[in-house]
Amino acid sequence: MFERTMLVPHPLKTWLAGAALIAVPFGGAATAQAQDSDGPGWHVATAVSPIGAGDRVHGPANAALSVIVWLDPECPYCKQLGMTPETVVDGAAGRVNLAVRLYPLPFHGPNAMLASLSALCVGDQAGDVAYYRFLDAWLAMTGSNGQGIPAQPGQNGDPVAALARSAGALDSAALATCTTAPATSERLGEEMRSAQRAHLGGTPSIAVRNNANGKTIMVDGAIGDDELRSAIEYMSKQTER
Repeated sequence: MFERTMLVPHPLKTWLAGAALIAVPFGGAATAQAQDSDGPGWHVATAVSPIGAGDRVHGPANAALSVIVWLDPECPYCKQLGMTPETVVDGAAGRVNLAVRLYPLPFHGPNAMLASLSALCVGDQAGDVAYYRFLDAWLAMTGSNGQGIPAQPGQNGDPVAALARSAGALDSAALATCTTAPATSERLGEEMRSAQRAHLGGTPSIAVRNNANGKTIMVDGAIGDDELRSAIEYMSKQTER
């Protein structure tokens, strides 16, 4: 139900011409099962960074609880997860927000990197709503496992640029410049390093955080909406600091 990280002997290169190196040592650390976690696979997570200025947020900025998801746009289990986190957050009556962070796996090749860098740049150009629109559409359209997205019937030119435009990022030249900029690669690299610090075991990985006290639980895998709602309800009751 999820794809594990891989240990490689060198930093992962971006697969796009002109992009900088992303120094991320892959290797998902195993995490101990928490005695008080609610549901199979959930465990206490002590190193998940809270939603901050660098995140693209879906839902109310000051929500009591946060769902934080790491995904690879070319991961088939991330495709299976799809819009579940957004749907659950939308139905949470303002109590929960969402941040989707990116973790392209090296064995998914250049399309995973291209999708991740492009998503960041779409968000920069057209805002958080466009970022989620782009990622949701990519996951729906991709063949997964590095296949990328196909050109659509009647579509001329680059399908990635076309998808970005449909998401709201209309300046394709600026998008191309952004995706190959070293600063964008570094932002993605830091997002990936934060996943390593949180002991990500694979993609997708989902954390639920109580923002009043910082308590967080985490699971790897494509869970359903009922399980995510149960985890949110469980964490809403964790009132001790």
